[in-house]
Amino acid sequence: MSGTENILEFKQADLAGADSGHAGLRGLSLSLSPGRMALIRVEAGNEQLPIADAAEGLAAPLAGTVLWRGRPWAAMPPMEELAARAAIGRVHEKNSWISNLNVSENVTLSQRHHTLRPESEIMAEADRLAACFGLKEVPRQRPAFLGKRELKQAEWVRALIGQPLLLLLERPEAGVPEENLPRLAEAVGATLRRGAAAIWLTDRDSTWNNPAWSGQIRYGMQGGNLVLIGGKTP
Repeated sequence: MSGTENILEFKQADLAGADSGHAGLRGLSLSLSPGRMALIRVEAGNEQLPIADAAEGLAAPLAGTVLWRGRPWAAMPPMEELAARAAIGRVHEKNSWISNLNVSENVTLSQRHHTLRPESEIMAEADRLAACFGLKEVPRQRPAFLGKRELKQAEWVRALIGQPLLLLLERPEAGVPEENLPRLAEAVGATLRRGAAAIWLTDRDSTWNNPAWSGQIRYGMQGGNLVLIGGKTP
């Protein structure tokens, strides 16, 4: 991939809300080249924006186009879609754990399915990332037996394993004490410096005001629109 090719692009995309209680988005135009992140300040009651599902090609826009590395998601055959999604790491707004797998199996599932890496190598990377986030290792218990903080930190590991090309972070701070958040910011910054792109939805002042993101793209919400606000707090 060239250094100037967009990883993700929305072209005048209208996106339906996640459900009747949450806002959709209208006329979204956004381009993310390597190293760029869109930081979006979400509002209470409208945290569940549909942007991540559309970015991953899981929800088609009502109008406009969403492109992955220059290709419209709508034009991709199924196997090409799967290969593209394998390069995307995501922390979900809602619970996304497979209940009959333990957390380590959940975390490594995509790498085991989409790559030829030895399982020992995948697990070693997962445990290394877990240690970076303050966990002893990726938990081997089922999700139902773990607290919200540990599960969210394990989601960070799942999103970052395998050096993804795009990160989709939907309020990844939820349930995690403030003192743990610099570890996530450091990992995201390293991923951007490697040449990935990211979308980070947040309602945390500490994330919004982090000086590491001063040169990144910032949006606030205004009804059903994302409003580009530069470096100003909305």
